Amino acid sequence: MDWQTVEDWVTRPEYLLTLGILVALMLLWSLVFTLRWGRFQRQWRQLMQGAESHTLETMLYENLRRLSQLEEIIKRQGSHLEQLQTQADGCLQKFGALRFDAFEDVGGQQSFAVALLNQHSDGLVLSGIHSRQEMRVYAKSLNQAQAEVGLSEEEKTAIQRAQKRTQSA
Repeated sequence: MDWQTVEDWVTRPEYLLTLGILVALMLLWSLVFTLRWGRFQRQWRQLMQGAESHTLETMLYENLRRLSQLEEIIKRQGSHLEQLQTQADGCLQKFGALRFDAFEDVGGQQSFAVALLNQHSDGLVLSGIHSRQEMRVYAKSLNQAQAEVGLSEEEKTAIQRAQKRTQSA
């Protein structure tokens, strides 16, 4: 292709019009992308500029530091919770009571048996025997709902009631 051919081609009106339209489209396209690029840069600057003129990088590092502190707090709270659970297991949590007549000549169910147990069914059972002349109270320690000393039927019933109370709750 020589210069004469190029000159003939450029001087033809339909080619010249097509070139003009292409140049106009390219300028329009360039203008659109220039405007979009400017909007993107504004948004990027706003994103990178956080509250109180902190950069996004500074804010991310600060959030990571806080997250690390929160993880430590959660670990401490977890161990504290385990300690509290261990203490709670040793506290009296279950109770059962039974009122009864210890003697045929004394009514009103003034005698009683009360079982006080922790989570492991350790604790004590208190019995009060009421007669016309006196009132006697007995305490028996329990280890897993068993006593070293013999238990009366009323005391056994109080222990069973205490154990049922936690199982159903």
